[in-house]
Amino acid sequence: MVASSFDSDELSNEAKVVVMCSVLLQYLKIYGKSENHENDKARRKTSAARYDIITSVIDSGIEATEHLDSNISEKATLDSIWDRIIATVSSLLLPPADNRYENYAHHSKAILNIVAIVLPHLPPRKFSLAETMLQNGANQAVEVAFECNEKNHHDGDVPYALVAEGAVHVFLSCFMGLCQKMPTCPAVSDLTLKILGGTVESEDLFSENAVLQSKTRQSLAIAVCESLKTTPSQDLLVGAFPLLCRLTNVENDGLRRAAGKILGGMNLSEAISRERQRAEQADTRAREIEEENIAMLEEIEYLQAENEELQRQRNSREHQTKSHNIN
Repeated sequence: MVASSFDSDELSNEAKVVVMCSVLLQYLKIYGKSENHENDKARRKTSAARYDIITSVIDSGIEATEHLDSNISEKATLDSIWDRIIATVSSLLLPPADNRYENYAHHSKAILNIVAIVLPHLPPRKFSLAETMLQNGANQAVEVAFECNEKNHHDGDVPYALVAEGAVHVFLSCFMGLCQKMPTCPAVSDLTLKILGGTVESEDLFSENAVLQSKTRQSLAIAVCESLKTTPSQDLLVGAFPLLCRLTNVENDGLRRAAGKILGGMNLSEAISRERQRAEQADTRAREIEEENIAMLEEIEYLQAENEELQRQRNSREHQTKSHNIN
């Protein structure tokens, strides 16, 4: 009923935002992190998260929030609403430890969908919060994916293989969001190096869980490549160029193709030209600064000489005055 009401044209943007905030508040109380873990655990067992409702509410509510945000001068008025939306998505990306595996196994695609809905509507002033949210979500997803390879086949009714697969989906949603909305942030380069660099370096490593670890690592690397294909930043691709080249020599066909598609779509001549232009601009600016420094030193020397001449004239006048007084 709540979800369907958002489809009504009679519901104003203000009303949609109010309802969305109320729903998200209740969601955070039930499924968000809390110090009262025992009560939360019991409530989660008796009430499954309704991701369909959350998705519908956020989908319509965030559009209404964006509309209001674009039509008011006091942007801070809506900051608490944006913060609540980000807090809700954070709770989805960072589920409590006692419910983590179930969420990754059964709701990862819904989480991916919600992240894809939210990010296009966030105002730039909230990108720093979103960056932290996505980076933390990506790092935890990577941790859980590899963690599952070290365990037995099942966690109760949840197969660890399904959890690892879901964790890769969550990582994809986070990393793709970073690549699309904040491609120049440190988190993107850090995660790219962590995943792609680790994949290249681990090609010849073996352990008792080598097969599962290799599969997970390759899945994460493919997720990185799929995300890099969507980024508007050529600078990001240029930075990843050496690792992408090395990935074209790995054994996994899918990973080789994914890296090859990115390399094939890169305009290297334009990137090289742009880098050359930047280098020339930097050299020009460096020469300008050097010339400015020289001119400044000359000005300082001139002022010092002028000051010394004034001091000499002053001393001469004082000497003449003393001589006159003695006479």
